[in-house]
Amino acid sequence: MKKFFGIVFWGRFLFLASFVLAIIFGKFVIADAEMKQLQDVFVRNLTCEYSREPLGIDVCNPVLGWQIVSQRQAISQSAYRIIVSDDLEVLKEDKGNIWDSGKVISSQSQLVRYAGRELKTAQFCYWKVQIWDEQGKPSAWSEPARWSMGILSPNEWKGKWISSRFVEVSTKRGFVDSWGKGNYTPQDVEAVYWRRKVEVVRGVKRATVFICGLGYYELYINGGKVSERVLEPAFSDYQRSVYYAAHDVTGLLRSGGNMFGVILGNGFYNQPGVDFVQMERANWKTPPKVLMNLVIEYTDGGREVVATDESWTWSHGEITYNCIRGGETIDHTKNQKNWNLISFDDSKWNQAVIVPAPIGKLKSQFFPAIHVDEEIKPVKITEPKAGIYLADFGENMTGWIRLKVKGTRGQMVECDYNEMLRGDGTLNTSYSHSHTRGRFQLDQFILNGEGEEVFEPRFTYHGFRYVQIRGLKQMPLAEDIVAKSVHNELPVTGKFLSSDAKLNQLYHAVRRTHHNCAHGMIAEEPTREKMGWTLDAGAAAPTYLYYFDATNLVRKNIQDFIDSQESSGHIAAIVPTTGWSFTYPDGKPFAWDDPWWGGSIFLLVENLYAMTGDLNIIANAFDSMRHYTDFVASTAKDDLVYWSLGDWLQARYDLTSVEQTSTAGYYWMNERVAVYARMLGKKDIADKYIVHAERIKNKFNDTFLDKETGWYRNTQPPKTFSSNDWVPANKKKIVKSQTSQALPLFLGIVPEDMKEKVVARLIEAVDIYDGHINTGFIGSNPLLEYLSERGHVDKAFKMVNKREPSGWLYMVKDEKSTMGECLYGKPDSWHHPYGATVGFWLLKYLGGIRPDPAQPGFKSFIISPHVPDELNELYVEIQSIYGKIQASWKRENNKIKLKVTIPCNTTARLILPFSKEEKILASGNYEFEIEKK
Repeated sequence: MKKFFGIVFWGRFLFLASFVLAIIFGKFVIADAEMKQLQDVFVRNLTCEYSREPLGIDVCNPVLGWQIVSQRQAISQSAYRIIVSDDLEVLKEDKGNIWDSGKVISSQSQLVRYAGRELKTAQFCYWKVQIWDEQGKPSAWSEPARWSMGILSPNEWKGKWISSRFVEVSTKRGFVDSWGKGNYTPQDVEAVYWRRKVEVVRGVKRATVFICGLGYYELYINGGKVSERVLEPAFSDYQRSVYYAAHDVTGLLRSGGNMFGVILGNGFYNQPGVDFVQMERANWKTPPKVLMNLVIEYTDGGREVVATDESWTWSHGEITYNCIRGGETIDHTKNQKNWNLISFDDSKWNQAVIVPAPIGKLKSQFFPAIHVDEEIKPVKITEPKAGIYLADFGENMTGWIRLKVKGTRGQMVECDYNEMLRGDGTLNTSYSHSHTRGRFQLDQFILNGEGEEVFEPRFTYHGFRYVQIRGLKQMPLAEDIVAKSVHNELPVTGKFLSSDAKLNQLYHAVRRTHHNCAHGMIAEEPTREKMGWTLDAGAAAPTYLYYFDATNLVRKNIQDFIDSQESSGHIAAIVPTTGWSFTYPDGKPFAWDDPWWGGSIFLLVENLYAMTGDLNIIANAFDSMRHYTDFVASTAKDDLVYWSLGDWLQARYDLTSVEQTSTAGYYWMNERVAVYARMLGKKDIADKYIVHAERIKNKFNDTFLDKETGWYRNTQPPKTFSSNDWVPANKKKIVKSQTSQALPLFLGIVPEDMKEKVVARLIEAVDIYDGHINTGFIGSNPLLEYLSERGHVDKAFKMVNKREPSGWLYMVKDEKSTMGECLYGKPDSWHHPYGATVGFWLLKYLGGIRPDPAQPGFKSFIISPHVPDELNELYVEIQSIYGKIQASWKRENNKIKLKVTIPCNTTARLILPFSKEEKILASGNYEFEIEKK
């Protein structure tokens, strides 16, 4: 019996053990099978506030996002889980000690708000994401990402503002006219060098520097430059916003003594040169100053803050002059060697002076920094005159050169920068000089005579293709000169390639121009003006957002608009501004202003919202947009607005009246305020402004629309600007405005029963000029957009494809071209963003990739490629916030082979060429063969 029971016992044990093991291993097998199924689904490209691993942000509930990558078709997210920890090791254990969202049933993979514990100053946050696909199967965790917090309360700035001398700050704001009256003597033209020793006697877990140096700064630790960023912080209205940066310097500190060094340049904060907007007399202007907190976290749990105070010392050095417009002088005979090392004797240096803070609020610099993007060697060096050497870099750029020379002590080498040559082959140093008086784009280098010397500016930038060098005893070698291309770090996200070499060159010219026009703002003309004209930004915004990862730079530009707003609601025509283009003392608009210029805040918001779907973009700017609309209303007479610039640089100045364009803009702003108010749940405001909009629309049509013909009439007398007129020779008596027809159509002003006639007249206004464009800054984008949206993309293609004035392609010589300002004649600047605003059309309408107006942000979008007879092949690509979108086609006999790529977790409405058949596509790669009938 015992043996029997023993057999039964062991038999049952083995059965149960087998059963348990089967369950365990079965689960493993199932789990393994699931993991195999999801091995091709990955969570990548984690962003915080639209940036990869940003440091020092000051948004306490930042927006998070991620992309899903897979080769499988129809991948969508059904749920997500985010974990955030203040310790990377804890995160690796799949724990979030700051926030664990839990499994959230949602398809949202962008614009997810952090909702964890309250974040603290200088805190590092490590995070990762897991998603579940459309079948409810989980992915693996993403790779960890991080962000860090900035200084979240003003009283946590332990540092004091320090400078070389005391000057009170001014709270004055007000109108500034063009060009200052009387003499101007610049002060504080030299760079200021700062030192302070920091002792580290314990193990360092982490060290972060928070710093703002006005106008520009460079930070050094133990002789090494902390960051590759240049020209920092970005230009802003220093009476409203002052930007600081965070630097993780953990790996740069060593046990014992550490020498911190800072060089301060003037930038726009303390500009010594004279210009048309009186930047040299800016209300915010004081000698350069610096503020810094060094936050050290020790391995024993302790924490210390080392800050700017009276213990810092300062002196001058080799940078004896620095000016944004004028250039830089570097004198090696005044070089204080090893000034930023512990061993340096600073006994003759001066003590810091505590000075008042700037008026503006300290904010984290959340947008991409300016950096050296490329180093370019000269394509040739010539000697057009004895002792004058000209380096030609083969393309326009913005930045400076690094020059290696040998010579005698005190020898001066001068380098002039510009874009154009004179007939004798020398540099035209007067070109683009009109907005600056005195020294312009000139660097001076003074040798110490100690063998080979290297010179490179720090606190200026120039627009140039050529550099003319004087003061050398012999022609420099090509290896002695390198040009550095300098602009905001804007990764390219939009690509274009076609069978037409000229269109490819246009794409590259647009890309190069807009890169060169980004220095703390988008669409800044970087040679002549170095200012942010507001409609330049508004017109250029679509191209920046299609071509580059420019979301945060556009957000900064919107803040510039808000900062410039006067109490009346008026927004200046340039931002940032010292007061130039503020309203006159009597409240009237400035002569060089127009409702569309300040109203470009609507264009920036509209385009950025379309690309991101982020309602906070609208919410943050809503009060400013509404207030500006009210200001424009205060200038209206019987619902018509009569100021000022109109459709700037249209082909003829008598084509479109100012009151047409300004009143159209006035209508559109009221209509947008109503739409935005409704989106934000502000019903009363929406109802009020839509009534305003309808009233203005009726007045506009009663005043300008000829109901018999469908023409919008020009009500202003003709003006003669012969140097700016362009009309085809055989059409000299024709005055039919494309802007007058396209703008009201695009903005929705035209009565429904008149649209057919008005569109017919628009087509006539295009055809009568043989497809040449005759619009200016206001009308160009609406013309191209309306034609393309409403079934006339072929007309728009013909217009873009014109190879002679008026148009764009006449400015394009090769892939290294840049675009000028005027579409109808010789531009007076070859670095102008307006000439490049056409770029978006290549991707949005020729390529056909565009947001869905009903669902902004590319969660759902449209692909509707245009297939013109003139092309045999086309490829376009954009990087949306959800991932890569591609569309390409190739002509084979009478068929078109079309390929499209849809990112995971999105859908697209594909409109096929020719047939206009529509298909709804989930994520994946697709191919279609279409026969042209």
